[in-house]
Amino acid sequence: MSHPFEVGKTYRNRVGEYVVEDIEGDRMKIRYVGGGTLLTDVNIQARIWENIQFEKQLARTEERQRQAQEARKAARQRSARARRTRARPTFGGFEKNDFEAKTRGIAWKGRRDLGRVLAYEMNRRAGEGFDHWIVPYQSEIHVARKDHYDPDLREYNASLFVGASEDGVSYGFHVGKPGGKAKGGEDWSRLVNRLAEDEQIQQALRSAMERHQLHLVLYAMDVKYGQVGQAVVEEGGFQLEQQTADQTLTREMTGREMADYLVDLAPNKRSDLYLGRQVPVADALKAGSGISDEIATIYESLVALYDACASD
Repeated sequence: MSHPFEVGKTYRNRVGEYVVEDIEGDRMKIRYVGGGTLLTDVNIQARIWENIQFEKQLARTEERQRQAQEARKAARQRSARARRTRARPTFGGFEKNDFEAKTRGIAWKGRRDLGRVLAYEMNRRAGEGFDHWIVPYQSEIHVARKDHYDPDLREYNASLFVGASEDGVSYGFHVGKPGGKAKGGEDWSRLVNRLAEDEQIQQALRSAMERHQLHLVLYAMDVKYGQVGQAVVEEGGFQLEQQTADQTLTREMTGREMADYLVDLAPNKRSDLYLGRQVPVADALKAGSGISDEIATIYESLVALYDACASD
């Protein structure tokens, strides 16, 4: 049987590299590079050497296939990103007359464009399923998961919102509770229950408020409908400022105490919770199209709170 060996050259078997020192008939003497010699069968070593070469060739082939597959995957990803970039809706920013009062409130002509951008961004950042809705006759848009938004209950749905007024742009999270036996309010109940029972939701609320300097503002029907309190985050909890006709009280609260407060807030009467920030007109105009990314970043920080309302 022919063999590939030549005296003085280096080969390899399953033990390691070796140098052929002598070949006589079907016997050969080898010296391992790491030390030690062996008198062995030429044919056996030839089969081992050929198997190792085959395995190397197979490995090279598999590596080329893997690299080609990764290259195709990267090309598809680049193509998909390019398509998404081309498909990404645009918002040119707010204009001065967006904040001027008209007969039916504020005429904000770009709100549909901003709604498309924000729904697109939330689908990209927080998973598919988000869409946007224009609130009729108001300068406001809602962004929410399509399978958990009822346009007939827009005042009470949990949603991410943007509103424009003569004071500027407000955006963040909202959920409402109807008065009496009116339909709706399930999202409010879910939020209260999760705040009371789930420390992760309490932490998500504190974290978003602290990181982005958000304010929690509460409205309710008392003698008349209006703001009844606002809260900021404090170390380990919240500081609530309660407003009544006679006085203003400040108290520190844990997440559970905040939940209890919401349960007791105007029983059987309309209530609303807003969590977010307001940007003055001048700052909103200066931000230009970049304000959509600022809003989407706030939305992203509030997804856990939103999903606490939007899932059973």
